[in-house]
Amino acid sequence: MLCANQQTRKDVRMVAGSVPEEGELQLGSIRLPAGKRVHAGFERPIPVAWITAEAVPEPGKVWAALSAARQQTGLVPFLLGHLRGQPTRPWDTAEFEPPADPGELDEMDAAEVLAEMWDGEMPSDEEEEDEGGEELVEMRAPFGKAFPGLAPPEYTPLSPDRLDEVLGSLPAARIGLVPASRPADVLPLIGWTPSDQSDVLPIAAVVRSWEDRFGARLFRVGFAEFSLLVDRPPRNVGHAQRIAAEHFVFCDECAGQGLSDIPSITANLMETPIWTFWWD
Repeated sequence: MLCANQQTRKDVRMVAGSVPEEGELQLGSIRLPAGKRVHAGFERPIPVAWITAEAVPEPGKVWAALSAARQQTGLVPFLLGHLRGQPTRPWDTAEFEPPADPGELDEMDAAEVLAEMWDGEMPSDEEEEDEGGEELVEMRAPFGKAFPGLAPPEYTPLSPDRLDEVLGSLPAARIGLVPASRPADVLPLIGWTPSDQSDVLPIAAVVRSWEDRFGARLFRVGFAEFSLLVDRPPRNVGHAQRIAAEHFVFCDECAGQGLSDIPSITANLMETPIWTFWWD
């Protein structure tokens, strides 16, 4: 008699770019345990992602193998995060808005998006002169009130040893897959939004820019939080400060450590190639 997992095992032969069917999944030489579809939308929910039901050992290495196969499968992989203390949210509770069209990102400029975010964070001259103004100046140091512009690209990749170290250090995690032409487009395609942001497209436009400039690929998606794994992180403090200025206005807290000022974000960027963003 076949054991239970043998009876339910399925090798899914899927059309590239489609959401896999529920069950176990075979993608080339990569076998994933049983998973299910995630639906987004309200009146007529549609399948937008496939996720494993259980955590996968060595998820970083699995993510890397699935990323390498993306051109053949049409599927972007990522690890599943969740709301602290509530492991079912948002994936098992399907807390996603209707998907947005990533084609609209072609008309959006990351520099303009970030400049608008920056201007929205800057106090007026009168406000800055009031009590607390000195603290605001320290938070954005070494920059003034004007947006410093996009940080230049980085071209030197992580060493293979450093990448293996990062990928191998992760605890078991669930894996997700989304049909997408590039990792940054996953967020609008699944209807993900941070809790205080109604429009994910400006966020995805910035992530696209980081993907182009720094090789920053979607790595983990949770509730009002996501992480990127950066293949070409900054190599010196001056460059890290420019990138930190972008992070400073992009989200409420950075690095999974509640960082919200440019000096502390800069220090973190010099330590790890994983960028984490959280919204309140």
